[in-house]
Amino acid sequence: MKVTVDDIIKKYKNKKGDEEAETILIDNNTDKKKSNTVSIWGCTSDISKIAQRCRKHIVSIRDDANGCALEIDRAAFRGVVYAFKVCK
Repeated sequence: MKVTVDDIIKKYKNKKGDEEAETILIDNNTDKKKSNTVSIWGCTSDISKIAQRCRKHIVSIRDDANGCALEIDRAAFRGVVYAFKVCK
């Protein structure tokens, strides 16, 4: 059975994870040139929130017992630097 975006949103909603839980953003030049995508892997509610925000731009989903990887079209991606506040 193919996993849907709705399945991922439901599975990871409100998931906190243990002290080793993480979310990893993968933004590399090969994916940028080859498929124009970024990837995100996680095992917490971050995955649910990202899937909700970018549902129309999700290219592929890989989900297993350890977590979920989303491949997302770069049209939905602002860039890594925008994850950080401007501090003065």
